[in-house]
Amino acid sequence: MTASAPHPRSTTSATTETSAEVAPGTAARDAVSPHWATYAAALLVLLRHCGPHAPGRVALRVDGASATVPVPSGRTTAAQLVDAIAEASWNADEVSAPAAFHWRHPRPAPDAQLLLAGDETRISWQLTPGWSAPMLATELDRNLASLMAQMADDPHRPIGTLAVPDRTAQQWLTHHGRPADTAQVSGLVPELVSRQAHRHPERPAFGSGPGTLTYGDLDARANQLARVLRELGAQRDGCVALMMDRGSEMLVSFLAILKSGAAAILLDPAHPAQRIAEVLELARPRAVLTLARLGAVLPAAAGTVVAVDTEWPRIHRLPSDDAGITLHPEDVAYVVHTSGSTGTPKRVAVLHRSVAHSVATHQEGHRISAADRAAWLAPPGSSVSVGELWPYLCAGASVHTAPPEIVGAAPLLRDWLVREQITKAYVSMPLAEQLYQLPWPADTALRLLTVGSDKVRRWAAPELPFEVAVACGSSEANGISSCLVPWEDRLTSATATAADRAAPPPIGRPWPGVRVELLDAGMRRLLPGAVGEMYLGGPELARGYLGDPGHTADRFRPDPYGPPGARLYRTGDLAYFDEQGRLHHRGRVDREVKIRGFRVDPAEVERALLAQPGVDDAVVVALADEDGERQLCAYLVAPTAEPHLVRAAIVDVLPGHAVPAAFTLLDRLPVTANGKVDRNALPAPDWTTLRKPYRAPRDEVERQLAQLWADLLPVAQIGLDDHFFHLGGDSMSANRLAVRLNSRLRARVTVRAVLEHPTLVELSEFVRARLRVATRS
Repeated sequence: MTASAPHPRSTTSATTETSAEVAPGTAARDAVSPHWATYAAALLVLLRHCGPHAPGRVALRVDGASATVPVPSGRTTAAQLVDAIAEASWNADEVSAPAAFHWRHPRPAPDAQLLLAGDETRISWQLTPGWSAPMLATELDRNLASLMAQMADDPHRPIGTLAVPDRTAQQWLTHHGRPADTAQVSGLVPELVSRQAHRHPERPAFGSGPGTLTYGDLDARANQLARVLRELGAQRDGCVALMMDRGSEMLVSFLAILKSGAAAILLDPAHPAQRIAEVLELARPRAVLTLARLGAVLPAAAGTVVAVDTEWPRIHRLPSDDAGITLHPEDVAYVVHTSGSTGTPKRVAVLHRSVAHSVATHQEGHRISAADRAAWLAPPGSSVSVGELWPYLCAGASVHTAPPEIVGAAPLLRDWLVREQITKAYVSMPLAEQLYQLPWPADTALRLLTVGSDKVRRWAAPELPFEVAVACGSSEANGISSCLVPWEDRLTSATATAADRAAPPPIGRPWPGVRVELLDAGMRRLLPGAVGEMYLGGPELARGYLGDPGHTADRFRPDPYGPPGARLYRTGDLAYFDEQGRLHHRGRVDREVKIRGFRVDPAEVERALLAQPGVDDAVVVALADEDGERQLCAYLVAPTAEPHLVRAAIVDVLPGHAVPAAFTLLDRLPVTANGKVDRNALPAPDWTTLRKPYRAPRDEVERQLAQLWADLLPVAQIGLDDHFFHLGGDSMSANRLAVRLNSRLRARVTVRAVLEHPTLVELSEFVRARLRVATRS
C-alpha cells in the first residue's frame, strides 16, 4: 500500500476544512483492505495521540451504511484494525460521534467535531474550534499520510508503536517544552542569606516596627540555633522537625536547620495531633523545634523537643558566627507532606539544588529586588510557604506575615496588604477571585499578585492598580510554569488582549530549565494542542518520597526523551500547549467520569455554570445514588442566582448527560491548607442530611450566632446541635464567622475557637465566656 500526503487548500474561521485531489487509479490500497478502510484506520490511530479527551469512538458512514468503531488498544496490529473496520456491524441507521468518517456520503455530520470525508477522487476534513487539539489542522495531512505508509510497510506492527507526531511537531514540542535554563544560581540558600547579612546587616528581613528582624539578627540567631542542633546530632542525611506558626521564630529556625546540614521536616501546628504524631513516627527526627505557647503534646518518637521561645535566653549565649558546616547540593533541604492514597501522607524530599534553582527562577520571573516587601501567607507546612520566603530573603527583600484571622478574609487581607505596603504577594485561586473583585486604592504599593494552587478560571480586571499573574507549581517539582517568563512577553491582567480573555487564563510557559512533556498513557508525546498528562523534569525535581520506593517509582519515571539517568515526574494533571507555547490546565486524570456511558469532564460543566449570571463559584463532582449509579452534583456559590434558572440555562449549552442532577448552594467552596478546592470536603447534596433533631436557640447569644451561621451556610434553620462543618462550613467560612462575631458581638473569637467549638451550643458557651471576660475588664 502507498499513500500520498494531501496538502491544505483552504481554511475558515468557523471550521478548518482541508482537501486534496486524488487521481483515479492512484488511491492508496493494499491487498487486504479497501482505500476507505485504510483511511479510517489511520484516523483511529491518530485519535490515540490526541490526548485523554479525544473521542473514544468514530462514526463510520460508507455507501449509505453506518457503524461505530472504538479507538483500539495499542496492541492491535494495523491489519487487525483494518479487518475490524471492514467487519463492523453495519446498518442503515444514522450514527453519531465526536469524530466521523464518511466515504461516498455527502451529507454533513453535525455532531462531529472532526469529520474526515472523501471518495476515490477527493479527501477532505473539517475540524471545529472546540477540538482538544487545535493545531491538528496543520498537521493532519502529514500525520495521516505517515500513518498509512507505516501500516503499509508492516501490517502486523502494533499500532501503539506507530510514530506520531512527525518531525515538525517533535521540533515544536522540544522548543516549547524545554526552555533554555537562564536561571542565575549563585549559591545555596544559607550562603545567599549570609551574604545579604554581611552586606546589609541592618536591613529589615522580617516584619516592621518593634517586631522587625534584621538580616544581621536573622543570620546570627540562625547560627546560634544551628549549633544547638549540631549538639543534638543534626547532620547530613538526618532531619529536624519544624512545627511553628508563621513568624520570626519559624524563619530563624528554618534557616538554622538548613545551616546545620539536616533536612527540615515542615509541620503545620494546625493539623490534627494524630497526623503530626504519625509523621514524627515515620521521620524519627533528631529534634523538634516548636514554641511552648502552642501547647503541643508530642510523642516520644519526636526526639528532643526544643521550645525556641522559652529556651532562647540559653541559646542566645552561644557564638553567633557561622559554624562553617559544608552543605551539599544533592542533600535534602526540606520535606513537605502531600496526601497519600493509603491514608499515610507522602513525604516529598526537596534537595538544596532544587531550592537554589527555584530561588533563581522566581527572582528572574517575578523581578524580585531588595526594595520588595513580600507577603508570607501560606500555611507553614506547605511548599508554597517556602516559595514566599527564600526568593525574597536571598535578594535582600523583606517578608511580612498577617494574623491568621486576616489571611482568609478578603476585605481584611486587602486592608493589610495596603497598610503594610506589600509589593508582591501570592494567594490561592479562591481567595484571589475575591481579592481582585474588591475596590483598591489607586496608590497601593502592591505591584504583582500571583495566583496559583488551582486552575484559575477568571481574568482580573485590567483597571486594577497592580498586575495579576498566574503560576503553577508542585511540591515534587517546585515551580512548573508562569505567565511572567519572559518578562517582556508576560501575560497578566494588564497585558491580556481581548482574544486572550476569550478563554480562561493559561498557567503560563515552562520555567527556565524546567522540562514539560505532555504524554499519553504509554508515555508517548501527543500532538501539539492535544490534552495529555503533564510530566516534569529538570533541576528543580525532588528526590522522591522518603521511605516509599513504590510511590517514588510510580511517580518519578525514567525520561524516555532525556539523557541517561534523567527522570520525569508524573503530575496527574492534564494540560495542553496552545499555539503560543503556553500551557492550559484541563483538570486531573482522575476527574473524568462516565455518566450513562458518556465521558464527562466536570471542568466543562463548571465552566458552563460559571458563565451564568449570579454564579460566583462552582464545582461539579460525580456521586453514586442508592443504586450505585453515578450522578453529577453541582455545588454553587450563587448568592443572587436561583438554581432552577441556572439549570434551565445550561440545558441549552450542555448535552443531557452533562447536566447535573443536583444543585447545592454554599456560601464558599471548601479549600485545603494549600488553597485548592477540596472536593472531598463538599457536603452531601441537598436531598440528604446528617443533621441531628432540631433544638431551637434559647437566648439572644444563641439566636445571633444561629443567624450568623445561616448567613454563611446553605441552611436557613440552625439548631443548637448543628455542627458548623457538617453544614458545608470550612476554614475560610470559619474565618468569616470569626470576623463577624468580633464585629457584631464585640467578642474576641479566633478561627481556632470555631474549629475547637464546632457546634452552635459549644460556640455559644465560648462566646458567653469571652463576653464575661470583656465585661470584667
